[in-house]
Amino acid sequence: MAGQILAMLTPKTPLDNWQEALKLINRCPICSESYTPEKAKVFAKNETAHLVHITCEKCQSYFVAMILMMGQGLSSVGMVTDLNYEDIRRLNKLPAISTDEAIESYSAIQEERFLHSLIFPGSP
Repeated sequence: MAGQILAMLTPKTPLDNWQEALKLINRCPICSESYTPEKAKVFAKNETAHLVHITCEKCQSYFVAMILMMGQGLSSVGMVTDLNYEDIRRLNKLPAISTDEAIESYSAIQEERFLHSLIFPGSP
């Protein structure tokens, strides 16, 4: 009993706070199954934010959440992704794409030969 009272009086650490925030994002947006917050995996963090990857145990869909610690409160935002945990860890370490690369990519997919290369791979 004394341990429980002490735990209630002890201030929570930032680590505990982000796990508490996951309880707000408690259902899979695809199948509505409850998440197990303890199985969430942090793949990036700083003083005020944690980026967390969650895999739904039921439908195996992936979800990424950003948990922000602001003053006395927490905020979270999330999105469904097709990246598994290893993919997101690897890609998170890569540098961001430049504006020029984004424009180049947009221009490339607007060309007819781009669509043709997707439909008929290996053809000129």
